[in-house]
Amino acid sequence: MIKFENRITINRRIKDVFNFAADLTNIPKWNYYVLSIAPTSSKPGTTGATYHQVRKIDEQDFQIVKLERNKSFIIETIPPSKPNFRREMSFNSAGEMTYITDRWQLDLGVPNLLQSIAGNQAKKGVRENLSKLKALLEEGSVMLQDGRKFVL
Repeated sequence: MIKFENRITINRRIKDVFNFAADLTNIPKWNYYVLSIAPTSSKPGTTGATYHQVRKIDEQDFQIVKLERNKSFIIETIPPSKPNFRREMSFNSAGEMTYITDRWQLDLGVPNLLQSIAGNQAKKGVRENLSKLKALLEEGSVMLQDGRKFVL
């Protein structure tokens, strides 16, 4: 199991940042590795809601296991989806600034040495994706690492 966290500050109100990030269908707009996310249950954006995610090399199903509006949300894969992950995004604010802490637990199902190497790459990738989220919310547009462009 790999555990890591990244932090980022976004110059936008917490309500705006939380609403955009907690709408999980927005993830492909700031995460180059995710191609699409679609709700698979009624009431998306609520605790218990499920989603299907298509990434560049695999697909996963996951669920919102906790959601506190403008504070945090936790998502986890639903077995048998692999790799297993748990992601917690926490939001704090000071004035117009929003501070995000993005904590991950990731099990790639590989030996510990490989898991450690892959974990460093995952942390770096998540950090890069968070910088794309920051750019999109602060500047209104972003170019992802794979060339896709999104405008708010």
